[in-house]
Amino acid sequence: MKTKRAFRYVGTPDPMSDKEAYHCEKYIKKHKHSLVRAGQYLVDVSALHALFHLDCWNCRTVHRETCCEGGQPYAVEEWQIPIMEGEIPSISAGLQDEAERNHWLLHGVWDRNEPRGTIRMRHGNCLFYQENNGRYGCAIHAYAEQAGREVEPLKPYSCQLYPIDLIDTGEGILLTAVTNETSSFSRWGTDYLEQFYCASPARRKLATHIDDKLFALDGYRPAYKWNLPLLRYILQEEAERIEGILGSSYQLER
Repeated sequence: MKTKRAFRYVGTPDPMSDKEAYHCEKYIKKHKHSLVRAGQYLVDVSALHALFHLDCWNCRTVHRETCCEGGQPYAVEEWQIPIMEGEIPSISAGLQDEAERNHWLLHGVWDRNEPRGTIRMRHGNCLFYQENNGRYGCAIHAYAEQAGREVEPLKPYSCQLYPIDLIDTGEGILLTAVTNETSSFSRWGTDYLEQFYCASPARRKLATHIDDKLFALDGYRPAYKWNLPLLRYILQEEAERIEGILGSSYQLER
């Protein structure tokens, strides 16, 4: 009897559903001749060149809520838990609300009713979604920038990867991005493609009621270009090789 392969999202212990795994395996089979093997990675060149514009600071200006609101990220892997915990006193020290700081230190940051590594919700949002100098965003990211620390090991991967996805198939790691064709198995689903301008130049082009400077059409770039620091951190020795593959393909397309 054939053993079923385990598919999982890299960067989180949260499993893919059977349906997502099925669609992912089907996608790989369909595109097996166009996926480029680089070490343990299967590079989905076409998807990684899909256009996005991560004009994140202006997201709340044009949308009712941002992707950081109304939920929390996928749980983080075991290795990242002590790293985050060690920085919580420093991160919480940057909070403007003293009551919020005390709440963090009293209750911690993990949801004990969910799988280990799951961040707690606070006021309906991820605990780390906080105000900083009049703007709302990730307290981890703000702390890393202000303290001159690397954000990659501190911030949950699933908060950094978008619009890229990394999926461990058991026989290699698929490096792809969310597109209409991959959304059936991507951790990002269909919401970004259907609702947010960052993922759809065509949808943004139709939004003539929005100032041209917000999610400007000339600001859309290939998906992989938004995540190069994180990709280099994750891919390690394969990073330069994969960047070369993607860069060469981009030049050919142009």
